[in-house]
Amino acid sequence: MKIGLTLNKGVYVQPLFVFCADLHLDDGAWTTRPTIYGDAYYSFDQIIDYCIAHRLPLVLGGDVLERKQNLARPIAKMCAALSRLSAAQVPAYFIQGNHEYDRNAPWLSVHPWPVHLHQESFTAGPYTVYGLDWLPKGEIQQAFSEVPETTDILVTHQVWKDFMGNLGRTECELTDVHVVQTVLAGDFHVTKTVESVNAHGKPIKMLSPGSTAMQDMGETHEKFFFVIGDNAGQIEFKPIALKTRRAVHFVVKTVEELDDLCSVGLSAALADSAVYATEQRLPEHIAKPLVRVKFDKSVPDAYLRVVTAVGDRAHLFCEALAVRGGSKTTAPKEFCKNDLFTALEELLEGAPEAYNLAVSVLSSDAPAKEVDARLQDYLKRDEEHATSETDSSELGASP
Repeated sequence: MKIGLTLNKGVYVQPLFVFCADLHLDDGAWTTRPTIYGDAYYSFDQIIDYCIAHRLPLVLGGDVLERKQNLARPIAKMCAALSRLSAAQVPAYFIQGNHEYDRNAPWLSVHPWPVHLHQESFTAGPYTVYGLDWLPKGEIQQAFSEVPETTDILVTHQVWKDFMGNLGRTECELTDVHVVQTVLAGDFHVTKTVESVNAHGKPIKMLSPGSTAMQDMGETHEKFFFVIGDNAGQIEFKPIALKTRRAVHFVVKTVEELDDLCSVGLSAALADSAVYATEQRLPEHIAKPLVRVKFDKSVPDAYLRVVTAVGDRAHLFCEALAVRGGSKTTAPKEFCKNDLFTALEELLEGAPEAYNLAVSVLSSDAPAKEVDARLQDYLKRDEEHATSETDSSELGASP
């Protein structure tokens, strides 16, 4: 049966539905680390469990899948989850994100249960919820202007300037949106809320639950989905924490910091991660944490010492700290004879991209796969850029 929920500020809310986005269902986020497996599937299972237990509809805000062309397992996992909702008679709705976008046949349409919400509405309590698939800049502004006036909640998957600021290309901003008071946003992998005004100068709020599992080491391991609810005519939400693989981060700039990390810091952090895994009953394939160590290239043998200290207790990511301006720091050569990264720095001076590629290859469990993955990432970005340009042209987007 449905239950009410209490927000942190003590407000009692009647829950209406669950919203999540950016699941990126795939075996793993790191193609060169096949042993980091199942994080996206595990988070999705938790969300399905919650929806069934509380009899709450599920709204999927795009990028349910990692890519447009998929292997069998992500599709099988997706269909298994949707079949659980179908068996429990719990409704499911979805929009498409840019990662899985197909104008002819959305991937989620392979299963008969979920409803494609693009330019469609459903009723949740006293509110009307309307959805829009990802659309290119220009086309999305036109779509915003055509949102029905009765809409209260708009579900989207776009690159919002309100989140990104002036960083990179954005596709829209809240001042483009008409009529609605709340936007539920996919695409942004950070849990965040933004308040602004819409195209008519009226207050509007945007809610981003963030991704449901880490997609790169720049993300936090703290992941959430949202329960959207009603409080006497006010739209409220509550973030629900997901159980996820832990990630810990260290920065090493001196020999002393390296000594401390290898003798105490790493062991303490890995012990804490083990306690968390036990308390949360994480499955074995999720229990092993991620460790990221950034080190100054002038510290002798940093990489080798960190690898030895971590052993097989974690998935290790090592990278050299970027030098930002000023004079270049180089360790005395008598301390660097066995420091491979320092040697690379000297060999590849003036070629930072080549240096970073070399470090990533040497740090990988599967160097050949790392090289191939870098190539595939480049080809994928090139293909997506070409696809985006084609979509914009075909859909009549403004340049």
